[in-house]
Amino acid sequence: MRKQPVVVCVIAILLFLVKAPNAMAQTTTITGVSYTKTALFEIDTQSPNPPLTVNATIGYGDAKAGDYLIVGIFDLDSGNLVAGLGSSSPQSCSTTSQSAGCLVPLSNEQGSERMQFSLEHPQVVWNLALIAALLDNATHPVPNSYSDYTFTISVKSALTLSINVPVSVPVNVDGVNGSGGSIQLVLAAGNHTVSVPQLVSVNNVTRLRFLDWSDGSTAPNRTVELNYDVKLNANYATQYYLDVVSPVNVTGAGWYDAGTTATLSIPSKTQRMGGIMGIIGARWVFQDWFESTTEISRSSTQSFTMTSPETINVQWAPDYTTPLVILGMVILLSGGTLYVRRSKSITAKTRSRVRRRTKRPTSSDRSRKRK
Repeated sequence: MRKQPVVVCVIAILLFLVKAPNAMAQTTTITGVSYTKTALFEIDTQSPNPPLTVNATIGYGDAKAGDYLIVGIFDLDSGNLVAGLGSSSPQSCSTTSQSAGCLVPLSNEQGSERMQFSLEHPQVVWNLALIAALLDNATHPVPNSYSDYTFTISVKSALTLSINVPVSVPVNVDGVNGSGGSIQLVLAAGNHTVSVPQLVSVNNVTRLRFLDWSDGSTAPNRTVELNYDVKLNANYATQYYLDVVSPVNVTGAGWYDAGTTATLSIPSKTQRMGGIMGIIGARWVFQDWFESTTEISRSSTQSFTMTSPETINVQWAPDYTTPLVILGMVILLSGGTLYVRRSKSITAKTRSRVRRRTKRPTSSDRSRKRK
């Protein structure tokens, strides 16, 4: 590896090459160039995100003993070598800690080097050139060994958007879904869409309800203008479900915010049964409220502080008094009707017998008697 003064000299040669007339490459080639076409530059850290790197394969041929391969990246607008760092393989290169350039001593007539350059202090629109050439053992440029590859990188100012939500709440930023909890995104300055769900189910009896953002916005789907780093907290309330088990409709079941008061009520302590039994007068008679197996109250209304999911059983007793009365009357009426019909039938038969016994003799009957 050459000493620092040699590297500085080589950089000066590269500066000469980039400003020299363009010549067709005969002994160097540039292939496999890859780079970040659009990058974000973080103002606070003064670094691009993701890091600006350029990769390329530099081929060479017809090299002589003691020749060097020299490669660097230049800013075409200023004509200067870009600040950064260079590296190569399989052979290592000499470079400085401030310049995106490499000097590789060659031991073969032909071959290739895989190089990577990290670029610093980017411009908004960066017009760049990757330049390669051969130097002889006196570090003089080899005629017709120059080759180049020009490209542009666009750089935008980047800002940080920090969002805090409960772990179970997903966050969508600019149409991309992300996980919950605390997230940090490096984004370009400007408007960005942020969305969180209105309701998030934790399980069948617990859920989260969106309240508002820490900046006062009450819209779960919103636009955030990034002109500086922004921190947002999405505030959610925990809700618990109040379930009621009852054969009769009870008002008040449903979802409640944690810590709030839920009130259950029945319109009347006596309620008509459904179906045919209700039509003929069967009733439900309220007994009491039960939580698990514990009696709570016998009032027609009952209030609870919701600190967890709750299941309340309402005890009712069936009242069949009216149907039984009606059934008794039906039976009685049916028996009376049957008795009347039977009595009429017996009376009719008796009258028939009497008429037969008291029947007057006919002329034929009298004739038979004379004989």
